Amino acid sequence: MIGGSAGGLDALGRLIEALPEDLAAAVFVVLHVAPHVPTQLPTILQRKTPLRVVAPHDGDGIEHGHVYVARPNCHMLLGDDHVRVVHGPRENRHRPAVDPLFRSAAWGYGPRVVGVVLSGMLDDGAAGLWAVKTCGGVTVVQEPGEALYQDMPAAALRAVEIDHCLPAGEIGALLARLAKEPVANAHPHEAPPGIKAEVELVQLDGSLERMREVGHPSVFTCPSCCGMLWEVKGQGIPRFRCHVGHAYSAESLLSEQSAAAEEAFYTALRALEQKAAAAHNLAERMATKSALRERYEATAGELDEKARILRRLLSAGM
Repeated sequence: MIGGSAGGLDALGRLIEALPEDLAAAVFVVLHVAPHVPTQLPTILQRKTPLRVVAPHDGDGIEHGHVYVARPNCHMLLGDDHVRVVHGPRENRHRPAVDPLFRSAAWGYGPRVVGVVLSGMLDDGAAGLWAVKTCGGVTVVQEPGEALYQDMPAAALRAVEIDHCLPAGEIGALLARLAKEPVANAHPHEAPPGIKAEVELVQLDGSLERMREVGHPSVFTCPSCCGMLWEVKGQGIPRFRCHVGHAYSAESLLSEQSAAAEEAFYTALRALEQKAAAAHNLAERMATKSALRERYEATAGELDEKARILRRLLSAGM
């Protein structure tokens, strides 16, 4: 399982080039991409490897020697010997997101999973690597010092006990070696039931009752649907999820709240300036020096001042 975001394409290319033609494993890739633009990622990667690179459809089987690339605007998950492609709720503000793939693989395949986090901003992938580690898999991150954007690998290093931290160009050889080694404990690994519940939520198979397996109610509301957010328990990583499936790390929640606050400020600015314009217009229609005209002029002046304050706040950045 390989996940990345900003700067991840360069790292992914160097990793893929180092994979051997006889790789005894299947590779799954999630890069954050624009939701409504056809991706050229499979074509780009195919030029770098003799392995077959595909963008899978829901239900496709899993084969060694294949690289499966997540489609835009869909999460890619692993089922029992097949790929799931689902238009589930966004996670960490993205669809596809890295965490759902890692989590589904960890739950279904346990110690047989290797999770890799490459260059990217914020912290998608950290919770997914926690699931991989918890279920007995191997965790790998790109060396943050060589990543174009250090956030994602650095966040994973802070949150999870990482087995390997390497430059991107050396990760391919590591994966080839790991694919040939026997798994120390190939039996299903006991894992928190909350991992399975979160996999189901991404597939829109969850329920409000299942949220008790995931966490406990928080004081926050979901920026996407305004539902109650539940704080995910027992992972050592601050995370939040609503019962319809939207999920946020602490950093992505803060980022989304900043965007919501900025939108609210612009909405307030528009309302103030429209009301001020209406008051100015009414004042101009009144008789000269009438009490009603003075009242409208005073109202317009107050609204103009409030609008100027909002503009200063917005120009300073949220």
